[in-house]
Amino acid sequence: MNTKEKAVELSKEVIKKLLECGTDIDEFYRLFRELRILEDESPNFAKAILNVEHGFFMTIQSLNVLKEQLQLLSVAAKKEEII
Repeated sequence: MNTKEKAVELSKEVIKKLLECGTDIDEFYRLFRELRILEDESPNFAKAILNVEHGFFMTIQSLNVLKEQLQLLSVAAKKEEII
């Protein structure tokens, strides 16, 4: 079984999904940010929205790390060594 080819194929598929998912998450992040900026009645609620924004930001950072690792997997498959 050629696991390298299958892993590279799978990583390409996952990267496409990550980009789609990242775009959706970014849109939700933007919407929550707008709500936080518009919130003028409750500083505590604005802080809660800010925490949600932070969660979205950290999720995107994690997706970026995963994408980078998937790209390194492709490089390793071509070089026939693990980095």
